[in-house]
Amino acid sequence: MYEGGWSVHLPNALWAYRTSPRSPTGFSPYSLVYGSDAISPVEITIPTTRVSAINNLEWDAKSCSDWSLLDLEVVDKKKRMEAERRITLYHKTVAQAYNRTVKPQAFKQGDLVLKVVEHVRR
Repeated sequence: MYEGGWSVHLPNALWAYRTSPRSPTGFSPYSLVYGSDAISPVEITIPTTRVSAINNLEWDAKSCSDWSLLDLEVVDKKKRMEAERRITLYHKTVAQAYNRTVKPQAFKQGDLVLKVVEHVRR
C-alpha cells in the first residue's frame, strides 16, 4: 500500500499512540508524564483558546525550562492515583478472565505428559 514509504507516516502514528488515552488508565501516556494534554498540530494551525493564551507570552529558553519544571512538579497526584486505581482494576479484570479459561490439572507421579522441546519444534 505504501510501497516503502511507511516511514513517512511513523511520526504521526507515534504521536497518535502517545496522546491517545489507554483503556487501563483512562489517560494518555503524555498526560501522565507532563500533567496536561498535548497540543495537537491542528491547534497550532487553528489556535484554540489555550494555545492563544500561551502565544501571548514571550518565550525564551529560560522561561520554557522554568515552566516545564513547574509542570512536572505539580503533575496532579490525584490523576496519578486514579490511573493506579484503574490499572489495578484492569489487572484484576484480566486475571479473572484468564482464570476462567484455565482448567486446573493435577498430576500424579507416573503420569505421562507431553514435553515440547524448542529446538525440535523449530
